[in-house]
Amino acid sequence: MALTAMFVALMVASGWALALVPNVELVTALACVAGATLGPRLGALIGASGMFIFSATNPVGSGLAFPLLLIAQVIGMALMGLLGGLFVRWPVKRLERAGGRLLLALAGLTGTVIYDGLTSISFPLLSGAGTAEIISVLVAGLAFTLLHQVSNVLIFYLVVPRLIGISRGRQDLLDEPAASATQAESTP
Repeated sequence: MALTAMFVALMVASGWALALVPNVELVTALACVAGATLGPRLGALIGASGMFIFSATNPVGSGLAFPLLLIAQVIGMALMGLLGGLFVRWPVKRLERAGGRLLLALAGLTGTVIYDGLTSISFPLLSGAGTAEIISVLVAGLAFTLLHQVSNVLIFYLVVPRLIGISRGRQDLLDEPAASATQAESTP
């Protein structure tokens, strides 16, 4: 339970820390790492919870003002946690090799494209925009969307494998602190 709360807190804190940097974020990567560490169900729950709390408390503007956008964000991040769950049985050493990194980068790109698609069409739909207006909004935001996707590919390739290794290595200590302490005391 402690690791679940830690992932949610890390998602929210990293979202706040990078809130003023346009479309460069670690929230997506942390949702994936949660899934790769704890499995797809918990990854989806952590992704959805972390995104809901971050979006609702976003220092740049609360997602609570735009319910359809908030729903799209929560669904997108839940899917990212599920996607990360595909890697739950992969050994860390395999994920840290070039092939594993490429697959993680592809997963990051896939999740980011889905997330960007959901969030980009949610606001125009909320405002009653038609097809032409939705296409205009998508074209207008293309540079930000590409920045988001490229930065996430780099983060998933360079950082996510190591985060998965760290989170898996510390899972036993966080889930059972009393057992770890007892075991350490009995060791001479």
